[in-house]
Parts: sequence; structure tokens; C-alpha cells
Amino acid sequence: MPDISEPYGVIAEFYDLEHAGFREDVDLFLSFADIVGGPILEMGCGSGRVLVPLAQAGHDVTGVDRSPAMLKRAAAAALESAVTDRITLSERDIADAQHAPGGPFGLVIFSLNALMHLPTSQAQIRALQAAFAAMDPRGQLIIDTLNPSPQHLTELEDGLILEGSWTQPDGTTIDKWSLRRIHPANQLIETTFWYDQVSPDGRLQRTRSQLFLRYVHAAELELMLRLAGFCETKIYGSYDLDPYDDESDRLFLTSEVTPSSASSRLGSRDGDTRSVPP
Repeated sequence: MPDISEPYGVIAEFYDLEHAGFREDVDLFLSFADIVGGPILEMGCGSGRVLVPLAQAGHDVTGVDRSPAMLKRAAAAALESAVTDRITLSERDIADAQHAPGGPFGLVIFSLNALMHLPTSQAQIRALQAAFAAMDPRGQLIIDTLNPSPQHLTELEDGLILEGSWTQPDGTTIDKWSLRRIHPANQLIETTFWYDQVSPDGRLQRTRSQLFLRYVHAAELELMLRLAGFCETKIYGSYDLDPYDDESDRLFLTSEVTPSSASSRLGSRDGDTRSVPP
């Protein structure tokens, strides 16, 4: 597998075209934050899409990301929203997040496929271990990733796709194209992106990037969490916390640092430690 250390470096300026308006998960994270309390650590914070609303709600948030270009955009978003005093940004790999400033943390979030950016199971386990080490005893972990059902993976490998088209104020059109290939042996999704900028006079400028995402299955991820020290893992299939099943679009997990007293007495990892958001 090629070493693509900074796939977002060349496309950071385009990232928010597609993702800035995505809010399906934000209200749920805010609900968990209100229940658990801060401070909060976001693993792979990107351009600040989740960081800023959490800070606006009054929480102290640390964002970890290895991309300087994306952290620059997160800093700009924090400044524009006047929440720089509540946001700390740290350039580091999420597998080294136990050293992130601002902890220990009550809530750690891997939002929108962040865990998948680590291309091996070993790296993913290290990131979960780092999250565990960064949390205080009341800590809760949230992981949001795609559900790698056979149907979903087949749909991803559907040839060259136009994923979006946006017209800028100056009349420039930006088209995003993607091509994905699935590697089942190591559970990798190889993705190539092209952003075509077409100016009003017809000139074309193309920007290309490539990344590898490692998908995880529910049982595999549950075992990883246990190996990292977590307990009482719950698995849902949507941002509405619907039951997880074969048809679920998302694989949404919560896990605890400390077992509840009831589950400790019963020797179970499935007890409730607190209410989940409705």
C-alpha cells in the first residue's frame, strides 16, 4: 500500500463544500456531551465541523488531527465563530492522542469514519488504547463509522462517480469525482478523488488525491474496544440510535471506561452506566 501521509493536504480547501452542511450527527454528540460533560476530545477533527458546535454549546474541546491544512481550517472556523478560548488544536496522529492537551477527558469522539483513516487493525487498536488512556474514570467513547455490509461495499465499488457539484460566487464550478476499489483481504477501501475547477471562461484545473480507509465489522470493533480496556459497549445503526442490523447505514458505538456498579456485580459488560440521549 502506498504511503499517503497527507491525503487531505491538497484538497483541504474543498472539504467543507461537501461536509460543512452535514449536521445529522452533531445534535447527537451535543446530547452526549450534555450528559457526560467535558472536557471533550475529538479524534481526527478535520476542519472543525463538530468541534465548533460543541464549543458554542459551552464545552471545552481538544481536536487532534495529523493534517496541518485541516487544522488551519479548524482554527479559522473557531476564530470566525468566536470560540477560540474553548478549542485547543493539536497536530498529532490519533494513535498518540493520550498526550493531547486539555485532558483527562470525559468524552472522546471518533466522528464520521475517523477511525477508518488508520489503515491497519494494529493502528486502530493503538488509537483506541490512546483514547482510553486520555479519559477520566467517568469517560465515554463514541465511534461513528460506516456499516461495511456486503451491499454497501458493492455499492461503493461502482465505478467513476460524480459525488457533487458546486458553483462558487465568481462563477467557477467545482465537480468532485471519485473512484473506489475494495480490498477485502485487508479490509481497505482505496479511494481516488478528483476535484475539477472550471472557470467561467472554460479553463479547467484538476486536483487529485488518494486515501485508504480500513473498514471494521461490528464484532471486530467490539473486540478491539475490549482489548483497549473499554467495557459496556453498545451498538446502534443510526444517529437516531436505532438497533443495529444488516440494513443499517452506520455503525455507531458507545463504550465506557468504568463499568457500572450493577454490571460489576453481575460480571457483565452490557449494563447501563447512564441514560443515552433519546
